[in-house]
Amino acid sequence: MIQVADRLATPGVLTCLGAVALVSLRAGRTHRWGARGGPPARVAVPVATPTNERMKAASQTRVAPLIAFVASLLCASGVGAEPDRADMDLAVRDLRAEHDHATAALYALQSGGAPAAEAIRDAWPSLSVLAQKRAIAALRVLAKEHDAAVDALVAAARSEDEQVRELGLAALRRASHQGRRGLVALLADPRDGDLAASALARTDPDFAVTHLLNAISAAGGPDRPGLRNALAIAVRRAKAPGPALDVWLEAEPPPAAVASAALALSTIEHRRDEVASFVAYALRAPIDFPTAWRLLQSASAAATSVPIDRWVAAQLTEPEEWMLRAAAVDAITARGAREQARPALMDPYPRVRARAAAALSGDAATLVDRATLARRDTWPLVRASAVASLRTEGDALPVIVASIDDSMSVVRVAAIEALIPASHDEGWDRIHRRLRAPNEWPGVVAAAIRYVVAHCRTDAAESLFRVVMRAAPSHALTEDLNNAARAIEALRALGTAEANAVIERLRTTPGVPPTLKMALDEPLADGARCETGGS
Repeated sequence: MIQVADRLATPGVLTCLGAVALVSLRAGRTHRWGARGGPPARVAVPVATPTNERMKAASQTRVAPLIAFVASLLCASGVGAEPDRADMDLAVRDLRAEHDHATAALYALQSGGAPAAEAIRDAWPSLSVLAQKRAIAALRVLAKEHDAAVDALVAAARSEDEQVRELGLAALRRASHQGRRGLVALLADPRDGDLAASALARTDPDFAVTHLLNAISAAGGPDRPGLRNALAIAVRRAKAPGPALDVWLEAEPPPAAVASAALALSTIEHRRDEVASFVAYALRAPIDFPTAWRLLQSASAAATSVPIDRWVAAQLTEPEEWMLRAAAVDAITARGAREQARPALMDPYPRVRARAAAALSGDAATLVDRATLARRDTWPLVRASAVASLRTEGDALPVIVASIDDSMSVVRVAAIEALIPASHDEGWDRIHRRLRAPNEWPGVVAAAIRYVVAHCRTDAAESLFRVVMRAAPSHALTEDLNNAARAIEALRALGTAEANAVIERLRTTPGVPPTLKMALDEPLADGARCETGGS
């Protein structure tokens, strides 16, 4: 029924259809509702038999052209019917009726103007879900001119029924100027506000910027990532968002809101100056942990600012929370002063040391410190990060090679990964042992296979066969199956006589899963074959 109404929902047709519907409603008032304002008569509900269903479908097929035909006759002869509130109340009540009566009511409401919008709004809480869905078809038309219809769509967007919520929000998006007010009203809603914010940002970004900033300033606003994402979208799409940003900041919003807005703007390259202004403003007052964390994230993208640089440097050591110290390492590095993060290699918290090691990769002044962390730190996370940071420094090669035999798999993986892009084969013997070890962790095996392909290690064919056979038992782990597939691809990439012989062995070896045998004949990706491999 809603689809039929949408197809006929043009201004001229709606006026005529509304006149026909009103005539129908008024003529049928005595036998369906009794006297105006009287209680509805009892209506027999038909049993849903196949015959009734076919009759209902046929009625739905006939109703649109029939109404359109009658409307054309009435409009041609100048017949019309002015809606009043009593008529619209009756039409709203009939939205719950069977198809034909509900269709007539819908047309009456679509052309019913302010009385229809007010009738739907006032009756909304008492309407069934079906009647609400039908009413939204009328509200889509009415909301373009009438505030009461917008209010009803806001109520629809807050419905407990998911489909009603989606229909209400979609109708507000389509209602252009009037609908924007409804979307703004929804911004504070904890459940649907983020969807409204996204819709507003995409529908009218220049209008949205100020209202999204105000929503971020409200209670709980700084902690809503949905509002930040919508603000970033609106600022990117708006023609001139700068003045709105300036006016909002001049109004002295809370520092927490400014930090949240700065984080949104930090994702936009050409807004670096505004980000710096926002961060500098927020630093004028005492700030809590969430605000400080957002400001550190934003500082990574802020324009040059001496006060911001000083504050970020202080965060490397002053905060008790390790997350702030770790974020300060990233921020000071992004601002081009990573040398100030050198003391963080000795931070008491392991995640800060790991972050500092990664940030200082290639820093000659800290080579010894990072090598020491790679071999002696008690935390595997730190050792792995330190090993990865040494990958471009030739003097640290012995440390990387030794780490292939670290007691923790995450460090072994980091060491092998660090050697994959190298132009030499230092450490291959240790990597090969890891590839052959029957109890090696799958992540280490996967890294070793990548090394074999990158260095075209033709002497690894037999070891790759063993990797495939680890997936032969019916209880093989998913990681073993994945590594078996990688090993087959590596054998095909090697392309040597030895590798091809192993592939033929796998075709006839009992226990190899059928899916892996199928992989033996899969086309090799372009560029996957080793340069030194055979054809």
